[in-house]
Amino acid sequence: RKIYVNMPLPANEYDDKGKLIKGNYVSNRIQTAKYTPLTFVPKNLFEQFRNVANLYFLFIVVLQCIPLFGVTEPAVSALPLIAILVITGIKDAVEDWKRNQSDDKVNKSKVFTLHHWTNTNIPRVEKGPWHWLHIILGFFSSLAGIENNFAHTYRSIKDRPVVLPRLDSDYRTLSHRTAVTATGNKLLGTVKQKSGTLRSELTNIFTPSERHMPYRPGSIPHSVLYRKPTNQTSQTDRRPSTIHPGGEPCADRMAGEPEAPNCKVCWQMVQWQDLNVGDYVMIRNDDNIPADIAILSTSEVDNLCYVETQNLDGETNLKVRQGLQATSGLRNVHDCERARFYIETEPPHANIYQFNGVVRWNIEQPDDNQSTVSHQKTEAVTYNNLLLRGCVLRNTRWAIGIVVYTGVETKIMLNSGKTPSKRSKIAKATNPHVIANFVILAIISIVSSIMASVQFNDTGSSRFFDFNIEGSNPTYAGFLTFWVTLILYQNIVPISLYVSVEIVKTFAAYFIFSDIDMYYEETDTPCVPRSWNISDDLGQIEYIFSDKTGTLTQNVMEFRKCTINGVSYGMGETEAMRGARKREAGVSEDNHEETGPEQENNELDQARKTMYEKQASMFTNKYIGPNPTFVDPNLFDDIAKDDLQSTALIHFFLTLGLCHTVMAEKTEDDNIEYKAQSPDEAALVGTARDLGFVFLGRESNILSIDVMGELQTFELLNVLEFNSTRKRMSVILRPTDSDKIVLLCKGADSVIIERLCTDFGDQNDLKESQENVKEATLQHLEEFANEGLRTLCLSYRFISTEEYKPWNRRFQEASSSINNREERMEEASEEIECNMLLMGGTAIEDRLQEGVPDTIAELAKSGIKLWVLTGDKTETAINIGFACNLVTNDMDLIILKATNREDTKKQLEDALVSTDKDSDVKRALVIDGITLKYALEPEAKESMLDLGMRCASVLCCRVSPKQKAEVVMLVKKGLKVMTLAIGDGANDVSMIQAANIGVGISGVEGRQAVMASDYAIAQFRYLQKLLLVHGRWSYLRTAEMIMGFFFKNIVWTFVLFWYQIFCQFNGTILFDYALVTLYNLIFTSLPIIFLGIWDQDLSAKISLAYPELYRMGLRNDKFKVWRFWLTIFDSIFQSAVCFFFPYMLLLGGSIDPTGRDHNGVYELGTIISSIAVIVANLFVAFSLYSYTWIQLVGIAGSICVYYVFVAIYALFNTFIFAGQSNVFGTGLYWLSLILTVVACFLPRVSAKHYLHQYHPYDNDIVREDV
Repeated sequence: RKIYVNMPLPANEYDDKGKLIKGNYVSNRIQTAKYTPLTFVPKNLFEQFRNVANLYFLFIVVLQCIPLFGVTEPAVSALPLIAILVITGIKDAVEDWKRNQSDDKVNKSKVFTLHHWTNTNIPRVEKGPWHWLHIILGFFSSLAGIENNFAHTYRSIKDRPVVLPRLDSDYRTLSHRTAVTATGNKLLGTVKQKSGTLRSELTNIFTPSERHMPYRPGSIPHSVLYRKPTNQTSQTDRRPSTIHPGGEPCADRMAGEPEAPNCKVCWQMVQWQDLNVGDYVMIRNDDNIPADIAILSTSEVDNLCYVETQNLDGETNLKVRQGLQATSGLRNVHDCERARFYIETEPPHANIYQFNGVVRWNIEQPDDNQSTVSHQKTEAVTYNNLLLRGCVLRNTRWAIGIVVYTGVETKIMLNSGKTPSKRSKIAKATNPHVIANFVILAIISIVSSIMASVQFNDTGSSRFFDFNIEGSNPTYAGFLTFWVTLILYQNIVPISLYVSVEIVKTFAAYFIFSDIDMYYEETDTPCVPRSWNISDDLGQIEYIFSDKTGTLTQNVMEFRKCTINGVSYGMGETEAMRGARKREAGVSEDNHEETGPEQENNELDQARKTMYEKQASMFTNKYIGPNPTFVDPNLFDDIAKDDLQSTALIHFFLTLGLCHTVMAEKTEDDNIEYKAQSPDEAALVGTARDLGFVFLGRESNILSIDVMGELQTFELLNVLEFNSTRKRMSVILRPTDSDKIVLLCKGADSVIIERLCTDFGDQNDLKESQENVKEATLQHLEEFANEGLRTLCLSYRFISTEEYKPWNRRFQEASSSINNREERMEEASEEIECNMLLMGGTAIEDRLQEGVPDTIAELAKSGIKLWVLTGDKTETAINIGFACNLVTNDMDLIILKATNREDTKKQLEDALVSTDKDSDVKRALVIDGITLKYALEPEAKESMLDLGMRCASVLCCRVSPKQKAEVVMLVKKGLKVMTLAIGDGANDVSMIQAANIGVGISGVEGRQAVMASDYAIAQFRYLQKLLLVHGRWSYLRTAEMIMGFFFKNIVWTFVLFWYQIFCQFNGTILFDYALVTLYNLIFTSLPIIFLGIWDQDLSAKISLAYPELYRMGLRNDKFKVWRFWLTIFDSIFQSAVCFFFPYMLLLGGSIDPTGRDHNGVYELGTIISSIAVIVANLFVAFSLYSYTWIQLVGIAGSICVYYVFVAIYALFNTFIFAGQSNVFGTGLYWLSLILTVVACFLPRVSAKHYLHQYHPYDNDIVREDV
């Protein structure tokens, strides 16, 4: 797209009819709500009727409205369906109303835009004869949430800018006070600096003097304010016209000229929803960014600004964003209306780390200057020049920008797509059971239809009660009976099952959220369920795939050791070293916990004290951090010697203090705090600070650093940034007191080593020295890796001016390119990052989170297999595995490390041959990234999967994000098992979305993993309770509840079916239709829901004490297919008892003091219905593990509600229901009730007792023990 600023749109932007080809850009109004007032009813009904059960019941309701089928009260029959639709609709409406409230709050936020100024990118609304019709259509389009030209026309009338006070005079004064001169080189000395940092203190030190370049024909300042070549003073010294005083519009005046007397342009507040592409925007400190905005100018002298991206990527560190050089002169409203340029950008896309664009402006040929030709100037626009919607401007007084993307085209909205829809395993397994119920329904309806045809001409009383609805011949009678019985048996399909399950899982999510044991006080973070419908899957996880850094570890980096010029420095023992010792000695780590670490800490404290005493004797360092992690007194002994090693040490730590992109901020106690984009970088710069090499800050392109008490400054020429492909970053510097140019580089050892100098010419001493340093460094780095430390290498090279200038030209061209910018910059970086000299390496420890070893051990006992996918080296991963109990001494270690496809296949085959599938030997598999790449190929993945199944733990090293997802999919699809992936960074998102359940750690790497997850937790150890307690409970509750639903519906339906035997299958209903309607809705709904919400076989404490209980979910003990069919047969048996016992006992009539009998259809039917209700509710009582007051109230209350309803209903329906309340007043009824209920449950209770004694479940055994 092309965005024009103060320029008429060219002819190629219009079609043949003179209308804009691109039309309207999307509105900045966002709508996350699903519904609008106009679409709620039809759209919500459509969503609900996508459920097959709802469609079925709608069909049944329609059938009942046909008089031929003999339903006297079709309105009553619709009550259950109406209730379900209304309850679900109210829930959806409340949720959507909250989303609408949130949308309105955002859409009506305020921002300053340029007022009394024309945005040429907005098509003009032409008021033709149909204008008001367009407005009316736009009104309804807005109600429906449709974005079109009509809606744009309506909003242009309705949404007038909110007239608020203009931007305060202080900003306007600032704008005039800081206006640039014609050369564009005058510094903005009066602009307020970033508060709370060193920038303001360093401003005066590093402000270069003004440079006045003489005018040369054809030289024009690189600024959009200058469209013609001019003398240095011609702009600012030009007198106002005396012929047309004040007549020239302000927009046509040149830069630096005073404003026109009648100029009305100003900054004025509007609502976010009124912003358009191409609008000027003024963002102030602490303001939220309303759209994706290209930065034109800022209050900072170097045109920088600082932005907090927490809402976008979760990272709390401030990021630096750079204003465009060509627009840095836009300091006030008049500059904004005088600048003429256009921005060409790529189409909107979701990648928040990529943006390609270019700003272009035309240079006109003046009439009196033939040496200058008309041409166009350009400047590249990258994502570093972009402020994204959702971010917050920090520590920058103001920033001016141009809106590039609005509304749904902003990057935050493009990234706000929902995570893949997931359904729980039990939900999927329930569908075949529901289909089985439909099959049973079809069978009994067909049987009834056939029997009605067969018995049509039989003798009986049925024909005497034919009200012209039974058909005139057997075939027609059978046809009618099929539809009548379809209505009669409708309750066999559980209409309320889906709503009840949703209610139960909502409560389960609330209990998880409210669990204080999974609340992390340090960051005020509870466990947040983001997907509420898969809580039962937490109880069936068989494989866990975990990231290491930030998931198993704290992602809080501590600089521990280093190797400099071949000499190793650093004291202390890491957790991985203890794991290695445990691995070698085969002893429990607990033996060392009492004395080892405590004694070591005392020694480290003493050594730390000695080291800083030696530092203090050499120089004063007032910037030592509160918790220095590097300890080695020998370091300052070597620095004090003033020899080659001393020089190497100084250069090494000077490199740590300079080769980075961190921001320095002054704290309240005058110390310096570093804000870095990665914790590794902060640890490196922080350690350099503690040792006397203090990075003070950056002012424009000047870096200042305190080197052992002496201030040194360097000019930053280039930054070659880090990315996951390069695995390194470099800076190119020039000391301000020297002309030497030096490149400093840090990165992964494998990347740095291959870029070291190999041709030393006749410098044999240097060659020998570098070979010795390289050999010693690699040895030390291997030792550090074995100790579980993260390693980096540091290197440098000097660059001649002759080499640098042409390279820098190519690098700048690559940086300014529109197409393939990243690839070209990569090529340019490769050219200069070569022939480097090795300085040494660093080693950083990322400590394990609290409770990780215990959690992994408990999860292993529960039968869950853990696969760790990490980017570490093999040895590092193995030692970390021992430290966190992932690998134990009783395991056989299988290590696969191949370099090609054939070698991988052979190693897999050898490993399979050497392992017995049925053996009880525990094994751990370790495989590196290259081997894994070939192992995941089609011809080898079956062997890889087979080998992984034979191992209790798997460690995958040096894996990429894509490989993580591939491993998860391999196990998930290959073994058809439930998987869980847990991670904390953006590189874990694909893995999290690929697994059945994704868990995000809300750590320091941002919130990308959390936003893509189903559950968000703060610490890995919380996974133990999430799975072993909440997951197990949810699985047991959901399984028992669904079985209970099928039971109660079959019982009720078959009671009606048995009666058809005695009425010639003519579809006569046994009891009043109101009872049929309210059976599922009122009489039996609460007990089964209460079971699903609150039933508890064992307490959380006992569940954690016996992790083996989790295996019930892994075996799916409670939701097997045979258990479903056993429940069906049991319910059919109990329905037969419920019908035939009262029928046989009461058919002859009862002896009643008043002379009444109980053998009428409705009398007998009411008795049978009451027994069926009691049996359905008592089934829940027999299924409960824990009998609490709320369960008893639910069961007893539901039964009482039935009796109360019958008693009240009998008063209003006196013809067919007269005196039914009296039925319950006889002793014979209660005797029949007790006898029938006992007969119903006697087989079930006997079977349960037998299974409990001879084939108990795991929780039965534990319940007996405790």
